[in-house]
Amino acid sequence: MAQALHGRHPDLTFDFTTKVEHIIRNAALLPEFKSLGCLFIVSAVESLNEAVLANLQKGHTPADIYRALGIVRQAGISIRPTLVAFTPWTREADYFALLDFIEGENLIDEVDPVQLAIRLLIPPGSELLKHPGLLPALGELDAENFIFPWAHPDPRMDRLHKELMPLVEEAAGNEEDPARTFARIREVAARVLGRPDRAAPLAPPPAPDRIRPP
Repeated sequence: MAQALHGRHPDLTFDFTTKVEHIIRNAALLPEFKSLGCLFIVSAVESLNEAVLANLQKGHTPADIYRALGIVRQAGISIRPTLVAFTPWTREADYFALLDFIEGENLIDEVDPVQLAIRLLIPPGSELLKHPGLLPALGELDAENFIFPWAHPDPRMDRLHKELMPLVEEAAGNEEDPARTFARIREVAARVLGRPDRAAPLAPPPAPDRIRPP
């Protein structure tokens, strides 16, 4: 399909969504996708915590995430990770590890800030309802919203989520520079979780020649 599309419309660019495990399995194909006009790949990274990934049955490990990132970048393609930053099993240290990962791997412009406020949704029929480790956190069915609400065993994580949602919504509405939003998220996390953080001062507005991923 990509070859035929490029043959008819050589200037057309595209993106696609695939699993981390599929990136690794099909690494040899990515340079050709790049040559055919692929600009970025969306992939459900979700978490860097091995237990969280296992509970969500993602099919990849933290090590696989780094491997896939290297494969995509070597092909000259941008990667856009999606995340589930808040789950009943996500600890304080996990959240800061996620922030460090995004900053350390220069992904600030490739991860939409709202991804750092995504909370696990559990609808009726979800396989997660059978998970014994979830039962203590689970509430009664919210029929109107068609989800089972849950409470984190560490109330600070729920407070952090509650504070971050309006922050990222406001930032998106104002088209705030992602680097500034990211710095604000780090500051809120450090304050709510009561943990000193090495976050840099709020980022200045982007330079006119700054190049962001498409």
